[in-house]
Amino acid sequence: MGKGCRCIATAKKMLKVIGEHFPGNEQGYDGFMKDTREKMQALMPLLQTRHNKWTDYVSKRALKALPKLSLGKSVYDVLSDYFTDERLKIAFTFQAKYLGMSPWECPGAFSILSYMEHEWGVFHPIGGVNQLSKAMAKVTEEHGGKIHLRQGVKRIRVEGKTITGLELETGEHVHADEYIINADFAEAMTNLVDDGVLRSHSKKKLEKKKFSCSTFMIYVGIDKLYDMPHHTILFAEDYQKNVNEMTRDLVLSEEPSIYIHNASVTDPTLAPPGHSAVYILAPVPNNYSEIDWEEKQETFKTLIYEELEKKTGFKDIRKHIVEEKVLTPKQWENDHSVYKGATFSLGHQLSQMMYFRPHNRFQELEHCWLVGGGTHPGSGLPTILESARITTGWIREKEEQTT
Repeated sequence: MGKGCRCIATAKKMLKVIGEHFPGNEQGYDGFMKDTREKMQALMPLLQTRHNKWTDYVSKRALKALPKLSLGKSVYDVLSDYFTDERLKIAFTFQAKYLGMSPWECPGAFSILSYMEHEWGVFHPIGGVNQLSKAMAKVTEEHGGKIHLRQGVKRIRVEGKTITGLELETGEHVHADEYIINADFAEAMTNLVDDGVLRSHSKKKLEKKKFSCSTFMIYVGIDKLYDMPHHTILFAEDYQKNVNEMTRDLVLSEEPSIYIHNASVTDPTLAPPGHSAVYILAPVPNNYSEIDWEEKQETFKTLIYEELEKKTGFKDIRKHIVEEKVLTPKQWENDHSVYKGATFSLGHQLSQMMYFRPHNRFQELEHCWLVGGGTHPGSGLPTILESARITTGWIREKEEQTT
């Protein structure tokens, strides 16, 4: 896509960048930020509220948000209303990847994702994102909760439509008042619930759902620090072709788009002095593609390294690798229990959003609750955390009604 530019979460500086690289689009940026700020305010009540009844669609909050939903438009269409330079449109549509979707298919309402990064920036917890989980664990234990590690669930025991307990891989049976599933939704319903129990989310029904793309990951420890930004996005020259190959044709691209996370430039705790931890992500088809990753892994990994060394400041990165770990879509599925390797869970088409997404209080099983990307409001870390807030509030409400 030509020469790169730096995106900055400060309007004044970003306008300067746009003026230098995409002259004539400054007014479009101002318009996008203003209009999307209003869209965000209208949509937040929908994203922060459960959707378990048809009448939710005619609620006051839904009707108020309706004019802001960009119905009938994709994220790419929305960005085209503001920008004339194709490269700038693409740069503002990349966040559709957080949902595992093509910006030419992703509902236009999700233009808020790009807005959020430009309005508030992108944050990094010192020590890595794992610090969020550790903080949650600490709070849980402070309130008397007990966390059981390395005790995988083998089966959810159900009588009729009521969960009666869990069978662990150790053979132990566990009973509780309520059960919250934070495993990948489709994987859990396919492998933990007996056949014949579910109707709307049976194995056959789930196979017909639309799922996100997957990711090919390379985690490397390297013996130097690169003077590169914390975040780098490398777009394929023909980005639409790359996206179509990934989401529609289900084949590997000869020129992939790549995200590089160079966190050590911000966080020195991630690697020894003078070293750095880098991860490299290439969106790829999920396992409906039937790609033979045992055959393709090394070739595709080499292609990614070649693209980095040729097109970014990560020159000769392969010469500095001390540690390396690769995750393919097949490993996401087999080793990390992600259905079809679809790392962003169910697709975010309007036909699979809000009421049409599995409900936070799962509608097919009693005492069963969902959190994560497979329930409302959807994938992406902020929305996943929002799903937990919605579910927690609902459980508390239920408890208050029964006491």
